[in-house]
Amino acid sequence: MTGKLATLGVVLLMAITTVCLVGTPAAAVSCVGAGDVTALGAAGCTEGGLTFSNFTVSATGVNSANIFLSSLSTTIGQDVNLNFQIVHNPSPTTTTSEIVLGYQVQGSSGLALNGIDLFNASGNVTVTEVACGSAFSGSTCSSGALATLVAGPNSTQAASFSATSPVFLRKEFDFPTGGFISEFTESHDTTGLTPVPEPATLLLLGSTLAGLGIASRKRGRRNADAETA
Repeated sequence: MTGKLATLGVVLLMAITTVCLVGTPAAAVSCVGAGDVTALGAAGCTEGGLTFSNFTVSATGVNSANIFLSSLSTTIGQDVNLNFQIVHNPSPTTTTSEIVLGYQVQGSSGLALNGIDLFNASGNVTVTEVACGSAFSGSTCSSGALATLVAGPNSTQAASFSATSPVFLRKEFDFPTGGFISEFTESHDTTGLTPVPEPATLLLLGSTLAGLGIASRKRGRRNADAETA
């Protein structure tokens, strides 16, 4: 008996230790002033009923590139506007270079994306953005792009598509020699989804309609019998 209790005590100690070491998953923080996007982890950040997660940043032709979410991010009506700031080295670039930013957008209950707007504030960098309904395979949207934007220097591009969630976004920043960018703004347009009845609700609705039909037929027969009498 003593041996069993000792074994049980060891198992409980290991379980408690595991919980303490692993802990619970971190909750998403606010996207407003969230800082370095790659430091947000799998939970990402939230703003305006949307969760932004799985941020990735890669670069070729520059020594380093970091992208931050600034305190200028905000929600206006159904538009969730994220302001990003970019730090790249060298700045300006000394060769033709590219920075790629990717992330996922998930709507909370009843919300979905139905459009994107991109403002490129640079003077000589072109931004190409693709919205996809499934995760990218490398640089390819295998399910077919929901929208493709090409925003030249100091310009805005926008596109609409059927409401869906999640949406995966990929942005390529193409730098000529001497290229420089410090920030850009992305607007995520949202729309409320029409609730879809649960199967049990549909079954109940069907039963109700059937009941109404039976009651109507019974009333019809009673009226016919009364007229005959």
